[in-house]
Amino acid sequence: YDVAARNFAPFPNAKLIKGNLPDTLSEVPLRKIAYLSVDLNNAAAEHAVITSLWDKLVPGAIVLIDDYAWETCEDQYAMWNAFAAEKGVAIATLPTGQGLLLKPPGRAKG
Repeated sequence: YDVAARNFAPFPNAKLIKGNLPDTLSEVPLRKIAYLSVDLNNAAAEHAVITSLWDKLVPGAIVLIDDYAWETCEDQYAMWNAFAAEKGVAIATLPTGQGLLLKPPGRAKG
């Protein structure tokens, strides 16, 4: 945390919140998100985060999913695919093993 605080010190609009996700999301006054990178290495925590933040993603928002298509990340892969199917979107598998999900334009909620 101390290293991250020093790294972000030059950016007055950056606010670091110390704690676990998704618990600390309630401490952050997020209204709109255009880019979200998810790298929690835990399917349940990642599901809780994306469920909590989905309605705050603007239409066309980018969600970068780390560890999406790796052989050892089957739980995350299955969770993200189920979430995407529920929302009617697809996830592109990147050559890095990450997943790329775009929130459809014109669908601010849902």
